Amino acid sequence: MNYKNSLLSIGAFIFLLLIIGLLFYFFGRSTWYPYYEKLYITKYVEPINCQECPTCPPSCTKKHLDTNISGWSPRAYITPKDKLSTTQRLNRHLGNAGFVFYPKKLTLIGLKHERQLEVWGELNKKWVMLNSYMFTGFSGHLGPKIEEGDRQIPEGIYKITYLNPKSKYHLSLRVNYPNAFDRKIAKQEKRTGLGGDIMIHGKNVTIGCVPIGDESIEELYLLAQKVGIQNIKLILAPVDFRKMNVNIKENKYPWLRELYDEITKEMKRFTSK
Repeated sequence: MNYKNSLLSIGAFIFLLLIIGLLFYFFGRSTWYPYYEKLYITKYVEPINCQECPTCPPSCTKKHLDTNISGWSPRAYITPKDKLSTTQRLNRHLGNAGFVFYPKKLTLIGLKHERQLEVWGELNKKWVMLNSYMFTGFSGHLGPKIEEGDRQIPEGIYKITYLNPKSKYHLSLRVNYPNAFDRKIAKQEKRTGLGGDIMIHGKNVTIGCVPIGDESIEELYLLAQKVGIQNIKLILAPVDFRKMNVNIKENKYPWLRELYDEITKEMKRFTSK
């Protein structure tokens, strides 16, 4: 009888231990799991260097492990995409537009109201838009440049005369302002001091130029090198005349209608289908 009582007592004790163990497993995880991880899991896992900081020492505590006991496995680390070079970015734009080679002619369309610089290349005697860059800065208002210091971005049809690899604004393309039309009108109105040094450049500041940021100017500068500045035309317009028009105060600038008609005529060829 005593023997049976002893067996029952041992059985009850074991059962009680199992109950306590299960309760501790489910409700005491925060207490026992850190020791389990330290003594068992990390013992059989080869530490890997911290990919977030390649120069981190071996003692780095960022094991990049998913230590969830359910389906535990090392956490996958996704390496960030390598930054594309200027040539790679430019080639991507060209490929997306259907170009196999660099275009032989280029037209840039600067839209002041939209604050956007469109880049068009000639492909099989048709104009195809390669890319569009947003202005990163703006000065002045809609309307032509009249004199030095007015902070105005010029309006008209221009050429690129020089590529400056040592610009204070990263890189720059020099615009031939004032052009023949600007000088003719200034002579009629007996104006001097028209200003100059108008550029398309990097960074995000301007007092009459067209800034498009460093990465964008890198692409445009390289494209201009490949095409040749003698094959580049620049149209600077107050608005996108393909979509809207502007009211002109004829009494202030009687010649402005003539200029805007010429810009509108030039822009009509550049439409995406």
